[in-house]
Amino acid sequence: MTQPIAETLLWALPLVPVVTALLMLTTSDRRILSAIDLAGSATLLALALVLADDVAAHGPRALGVLRIDDLGLVFLLLLALLTMAVSIYTVGWLKQAVALGNMRAEPRYLRSYFALVHLFVATMVVTVLADNLGVLWIAMEGTTITSAVLVGYHGHHHGLEAAWKYIIVTTIGISFGLFGTVLVYAAAAQGGATGMGWSEIMSVAPKLDPGIVRIGFIFVVVGYGTKAGLAPMHLWLPDAHSQAPTPVSALLSGVLIKCALLGIIRFQTIAAAACGTAFPAQVLLVFGLVSVVVATPFILTQHDLKRLLGYHSVEHVGIVALGLGFGGSIGTYGALLHVINHGVTKALAFFAAGTAIARFGSRDMTIIRGLFGVAPIGATLLMLAALSLAGVPPFSIFVSELLVLRAGIGGAHWVAIAIFLAMVVIIFAGLLHHAGGMVFGKPAAEVARGREAWSPLFGMMLLAAIMILLGLTIPASFDGLLRRAAEIIVG
Repeated sequence: MTQPIAETLLWALPLVPVVTALLMLTTSDRRILSAIDLAGSATLLALALVLADDVAAHGPRALGVLRIDDLGLVFLLLLALLTMAVSIYTVGWLKQAVALGNMRAEPRYLRSYFALVHLFVATMVVTVLADNLGVLWIAMEGTTITSAVLVGYHGHHHGLEAAWKYIIVTTIGISFGLFGTVLVYAAAAQGGATGMGWSEIMSVAPKLDPGIVRIGFIFVVVGYGTKAGLAPMHLWLPDAHSQAPTPVSALLSGVLIKCALLGIIRFQTIAAAACGTAFPAQVLLVFGLVSVVVATPFILTQHDLKRLLGYHSVEHVGIVALGLGFGGSIGTYGALLHVINHGVTKALAFFAAGTAIARFGSRDMTIIRGLFGVAPIGATLLMLAALSLAGVPPFSIFVSELLVLRAGIGGAHWVAIAIFLAMVVIIFAGLLHHAGGMVFGKPAAEVARGREAWSPLFGMMLLAAIMILLGLTIPASFDGLLRRAAEIIVG
């Protein structure tokens, strides 16, 4: 592919969801809306794959404030894949949600819902592609604006409360990220950088004032860590994930928090070059351990299914932070693989949870009983997702957790490893208890029965196949991408 065409794709990628959102506003027919949704998501995935092939062959591409390298590609491919899966799932889910009264059927509400979802995707695409650290911050704040409306989309007081909490907590948090960005740029300007581009700052990073960069990095971790759901800045996450429509919950947990992690990783590479690898690694280790420890008791005592999955996001974001903190090629590779594994598995879990909630009319896990007798395929997929989240082989999350554990042992982080293993064992038992109770047993008499819709099942099966594949083997092309992305972080 010629360089001008490849670079044009950088601008086309964020424009695809924007154009899709605008097309949504031209019709009120639900079938046409679903068709536009599928077409827009398929186009985004196709362009992402074309760009990935080009970057693998010719290296990073840049155009203005946008840039794509192997690190960004890991997150872009996850974003495009889950957007496609969400579109497939939404076809049947929307029909069911409207029939049950869980979704407003008026044309203006449906149009705005689809348009907002794709605008949300557009802001995440810009976040992943941003080379300029200022644009990165603006795009991350843009994700808050678009997704907050979706969190409270149902309009009831719990959803509106969750949306306001989400806006307030993440806006305060991202303000810390802005201050950290300003500090890092100030250090870069003193070091000879003339702009805020990540690639330019990296070229002068060894010359930066270590003291300023340390302070800036801490502010960035607090700021972007709030959006990523790292404890103790995670307070918005269980509420927002539980109240949002099911497809939006999948995007929030599967993609959005990963975009925030990418922001942290970009600054981690700058801090490592300026201050040495030990300082950013220690910061990430602390936040990672705190996240895993804080999530554990809430997972054990939770009754709300979607809040349970929200707290699992806190745990797994902590595991990614631990992998980055343990560092080295193995820990970093494991962290990036965990980003993909958790994103795919968590989207599957939210999809399956949506099936259970629709059947039983409740998110209370004490009410959801005997799902296998009502929706056997959906119940099987829910159990598979739960086993993967619990770290059971041969599912994908087991592999990435094992790599993170191996990196910690190789670095002799014995205290962190002991705490991590203890929490994982406890969470394993708690999650299997919750999942087993929902899947097996006798369903209530008033449960909704009927055939399982094909499109939600197809979307879930697609993700389940990827989840199982990555637990059994890692394709050579994907392995090469992860290795090259890890090299960017490790240096």
